[in-house]
Amino acid sequence: MNPLIGMLVSQLGGPAIQQISQQIGSDQGTTQSAVGMALPMLLSAMGNRAATPDGAEAIQQATQSNDGSILDNVMGFVGNAGAAGMGSALLGQVLGGGSHNAMADTISQNTGMDSGAATQLLGILTPLVMGALGKSSQEQGGLDANGIAQMLGSFGGGNDLLGMATRAIDADGDGNIVEDLGNIIGKMF
Repeated sequence: MNPLIGMLVSQLGGPAIQQISQQIGSDQGTTQSAVGMALPMLLSAMGNRAATPDGAEAIQQATQSNDGSILDNVMGFVGNAGAAGMGSALLGQVLGGGSHNAMADTISQNTGMDSGAATQLLGILTPLVMGALGKSSQEQGGLDANGIAQMLGSFGGGNDLLGMATRAIDADGDGNIVEDLGNIIGKMF
C-alpha cells in the first residue's frame, strides 16, 4: 500500500467514518465505500495536476502551510461543522477548475451517495490528504515543487501499476480520469 494512502487509512477508522457519516448525512457503509473511492481519486487528481509546473507549485504552496498536525486530531477536524467548506476551498486551490464536481458525481453514481454529500466528503477529505502530503514532505526535509511532483507522480502518470492504470483509464488523454472512470463504471451497470 502506498505510504500516503496507508497514513490516511490508518486515520480514518470506525469512529472517524461514523463522525463523517453524521456530518454529511450518509450511512456508514456508504461513507466507507465513498472514502475508499475518494482517497485514490483525490491523490490521482493531485498527481496529474502536479505533473505541470504550475500545478506542482500550487500543491507545494498548499503543502508548505500544512505541517500534518491535522492528522493529530482527525476526530476534532471531522467533527467541525465547517470542515467541508474549508476543504472545498482548499480543493479548488490545489486542483483548480471544477474537477471536484466530476469526482463527486462519480462517487455519487457508484456508491449511491447523494451528490451533495459526496461534495461534502471531498471537502472533508482534502485537508486530511494535504495533511498527509505536508507530513510526508516534512519527513523528507521539506520538499520543493519538484519533490512534491515526484511524490505524487505515482498517483498520476508514473510508471508503477497505479500510474499505468491511470493512463489506461484516461481514455481521452486529458489527464483527468474522473469522467473516464465514471463512464467505464456506468457502462458496467
